[in-house]
Amino acid sequence: MEIIAKLGSLLGLSFISGINLYATVAVTGICTKYRLIEGLPPELGVLGNDAVIAVALFLYLVEFFADKIPGFDMLWDSIHTVIRPLGGAFLALLQVGEATPALEVIAFMVGASLASAAHVTKAGARIIINTSPEPFSNILVSFAEDIGVIWFSYFSLAYPRTAFFVTVALVAGILLVMPLIFRTIRMIFSALLFRMKRVLSRAGPGEDVNVPPFHVDAWFESQRKADEKIRWNAKVFAGRIPDVPRFAPVHMVVTTKAVHFFYRRRMKTRSAIVPLEEIHTWKRYPGIVLTRWLLRTSTGDWLFHVYQPLSGTFPKDALPGADA
Repeated sequence: MEIIAKLGSLLGLSFISGINLYATVAVTGICTKYRLIEGLPPELGVLGNDAVIAVALFLYLVEFFADKIPGFDMLWDSIHTVIRPLGGAFLALLQVGEATPALEVIAFMVGASLASAAHVTKAGARIIINTSPEPFSNILVSFAEDIGVIWFSYFSLAYPRTAFFVTVALVAGILLVMPLIFRTIRMIFSALLFRMKRVLSRAGPGEDVNVPPFHVDAWFESQRKADEKIRWNAKVFAGRIPDVPRFAPVHMVVTTKAVHFFYRRRMKTRSAIVPLEEIHTWKRYPGIVLTRWLLRTSTGDWLFHVYQPLSGTFPKDALPGADA
């Protein structure tokens, strides 16, 4: 059980430093200096230095306020993409003490990996939250992170054995949702780049809505009916489309007969089709960079996200029912 306790504080501190490195160092330093917890690894004694605690607290205060400003918090996270993983690696390396070079390298890699996983999750969540027009959700999440980092840093030191299993569970959870996080980040950055490109080029947002890309057009030609004509097409992102992961890119083609969704799945091009006669009504929910679309059909609701500038080019008479 001693090795579990050792790993508990090592993994726990490295992991949580990926969310807030300065708070982690400050809490560890204060616990070490004032002996708030008995039996701490002696290697952590350097963090109890007054200068180290003072600098960590100062930087934590800077991050405390920077993290509450929507938009600026993403810039702050970008700056710390290197700093937090290195901090997590340092905390892991510090706790192995005088070990063999091989063990030191392993500790460095494990600490950096854990901190990187936590950092990417935090940064990805903030990007998603910042798409909301109101700032309060961002502030509430930031406060929750502050409380969570302080608590988990103390928890990792006071109850290292339990912290080991909690950290492993958290990492497992992150690995499960990581594909969704990456798809969400890709969707939002793609929408932001699309909007910036339109502004900089001063191009009309819908000059190509009747001309699908070559690979989509070739696939569509193999499926289209003789009298089927394209009314509108655009790149969209899945919300609720059968067999398509959430936020995965999809190409939507609206014709005089149906709505076609073309996507890549397991290295193959696939399609999902909604005949127009199955659509009861449809609705759009405008956002800052993306517009959420809802199609109500006889087989269920279909949800997806469209670039906001392209959404306004859609001909309202292309689908049955009102744009409710």
